[in-house]
Amino acid sequence: MRRLSYILLFSLTFFATGILPQGVSKIITESNIKTNLEVLASDLFEGREATTRGAKLAQLYIISQLKKAGVKPFFKNGSFLQSFKLNVEKTNEDSKLSFIKDSVSTDLKFMNDFFFGRGSNQDSLKPSYKLVFAGYGITAPEFGYDDYKNLDVKGKFVLILDGEPVSQKDDYFNGKEKSKFSSRKSKIENAKKHGAAGILMQADKRVLAFWPRLMGFLKRPSYKLISKEKTDKQGFVFAYLNTASLKKIFATQNIDFEKLMKKMKEGNKTEAEEFDGVLKVKYDRSKEVRQSANIVGVIEGNDPVLKNEYVAIGAHYDHVGVINGKVYNGADDDGSGTVVIMEVAKTLAKTKANKRSVLIVFHTGEEKGLLGSRYLTDNLQLIKDKKIVAQINIDMVGRMATDSIYSIGSDKLSSEMKKIVEDVNSKTTKFHLDYKFDDPNDPNRFYYRSDHYNYAKHGIPIVFFFDNMRKDYHRDTDEVDKINFKKLKKMSWLVYGIALRIANLNHRLIVDKPIPKG
Repeated sequence: MRRLSYILLFSLTFFATGILPQGVSKIITESNIKTNLEVLASDLFEGREATTRGAKLAQLYIISQLKKAGVKPFFKNGSFLQSFKLNVEKTNEDSKLSFIKDSVSTDLKFMNDFFFGRGSNQDSLKPSYKLVFAGYGITAPEFGYDDYKNLDVKGKFVLILDGEPVSQKDDYFNGKEKSKFSSRKSKIENAKKHGAAGILMQADKRVLAFWPRLMGFLKRPSYKLISKEKTDKQGFVFAYLNTASLKKIFATQNIDFEKLMKKMKEGNKTEAEEFDGVLKVKYDRSKEVRQSANIVGVIEGNDPVLKNEYVAIGAHYDHVGVINGKVYNGADDDGSGTVVIMEVAKTLAKTKANKRSVLIVFHTGEEKGLLGSRYLTDNLQLIKDKKIVAQINIDMVGRMATDSIYSIGSDKLSSEMKKIVEDVNSKTTKFHLDYKFDDPNDPNRFYYRSDHYNYAKHGIPIVFFFDNMRKDYHRDTDEVDKINFKKLKKMSWLVYGIALRIANLNHRLIVDKPIPKG
């Protein structure tokens, strides 16, 4: 009797709020979610790395489940796949950096002493460069601070330190907390603005801690979209240096690195200078072209007019593959998001309660730099015609606390989007929505680091759910036995509820804020 009362109360709650149709509680099940994840995050799928056999097996399985659920292929040729080509490049292990002074060469070995950052471009590298020490590499006029003041770095490499000026004052930079100026992206963009040819950057504590693991990743290729547009052939190279390497470089100028760091940490500004000597960069990369694909399905809306608009929901199905003989199954990253979207797609297809159409997207190449979502949003006609009214993205949602999830970006473009998320959540799953990473000064910059961002760039309101699991992130220990399936069921409820609410609005989501720039 108590169970019956609970079910009746549960059903009445949803009917009263107009969020979910009857029968949904029987469609969304932990057992189905678990079955799908046990398949996708098994060794058979070889870590689902983009362009590999494992990724293709994942495609086949996801498509088979979409068909079984009644989800239709989006493309007119009857296919679920949006195929595209990627340039796959690998840095050869004999790459190196050499700083030469007075005919003495200080050589740094790739992987042991440094590594090239993602996005580095070796095109048009010159035989040698001048090297300029530029402090923290920060220009912050609002604080009267500029490491590049009176420096000419055009066509040169800059050597910069991790972090930012130290202060006990909350109104100077971000006080004791890191500000946006400390981020790698900010420093790279600043160096480019000043005309630098590249950056040698001090590796932060997190990178240093991961260095042994990084060596496994560094032996693997990187991936880039093949662009039809003319590309800028001006090379820009970014490299992380470990502490031992920095000491060697500074020692060529008779600078004690430890004393320098102590001085900087005490809040003293060190004068930037051009080093005596030249830097040589040997950056050898091999290239090939491979095929990849996004998976796109559609659940047509039941309103004759509104069905021509779409709510997009998505997750990335790729992970990082096999490294040093170990399979990185990515149960949470992002197997958890993938199976939630599969469950929501099944539920939407069975309930048929959506007025607008719902686009079901499983992106590939997220781990390679959001490549699948960038290709989709740059090439899908629905985007160009402004037919997608919102996008819900989930990337890692199966770990940490059962009753809490990070919510990111819901009010970046639309105040209404955030209100809808909060209202649906309050009347259904009652997650604690943590907005910590919405802080524009947060150095993690998660808003820019998953597939939703490529939709937001086109002015599409988004919400991104994320659990911030770190213990097993990009490790072979991210396995199914650590997943909280109760949480995944709740996430399925939440995503379904938000998607349905937006699909059934009698107006488009109101966009009342400018498109953020990364």
